[in-house]
Amino acid sequence: MLISHRHRFAFIHVPKTAGSSVAFALWPHADHVDHYWMTRSLALVGIHVNHYAPYRMKKFRTHTPAAVLQRQLPAEVFADLFKFAFVRNPWDLLVSSYHYLREKVGHHRGPVASRLQSFAAYAAYEIRRGKMSQSAMLTGHDGRLLVDFVGRFESLADDFAYACRRIGVEMDLPRANSSRHADYRSYYDDRLAAEVGRFFAADVERFGYAFDDAAAGRQRGRTPAPMPGGRLRRAA
Repeated sequence: MLISHRHRFAFIHVPKTAGSSVAFALWPHADHVDHYWMTRSLALVGIHVNHYAPYRMKKFRTHTPAAVLQRQLPAEVFADLFKFAFVRNPWDLLVSSYHYLREKVGHHRGPVASRLQSFAAYAAYEIRRGKMSQSAMLTGHDGRLLVDFVGRFESLADDFAYACRRIGVEMDLPRANSSRHADYRSYYDDRLAAEVGRFFAADVERFGYAFDDAAAGRQRGRTPAPMPGGRLRRAA
């Protein structure tokens, strides 16, 4: 997560949705609180998060959900921030996560992913684990979206440019933490595609994805952004 109280934005970093590239680009405009004495003290004992500091000095984990940010900030401060995130076709996201974990040296779940004999085995592992949800990162306890704009990985350049205009900065988008793999659809048979679709049902319904969505994603253009009540609109 990146926050800037000066530029009044919060970027909610959903894993494997080009969030590392977005964070790298916006890093110069974000608040950096590692110098705060309490945060430094916690880091010395291996704690790299600080929810007890004054709100401008709070340090959050990279993949902090929007609901946690809402609880940790004064209501008027949270409301005033432009909150945005990116999402990705869930079937594609799972393939990207599989390769990332197998290739990322030092990731704590890398050995688990590497021991699994196939992508299907990895998909079954994530379904049992039950923690991979883009919707859960962006919604409150009542299921309503807590962010002001939801960009799509499939239209990343245009949607990042829109977010930058809202923030009031002009930045190029680098490529970071990307994994290389074949078209995600080649990893699935009908049974596995259906199982993964059921697992990601909330994401599929909320963000309008489908399994055979590669061409549709490129043609969709501007991504939906939430309105009050969790409805979606086209961003202007």
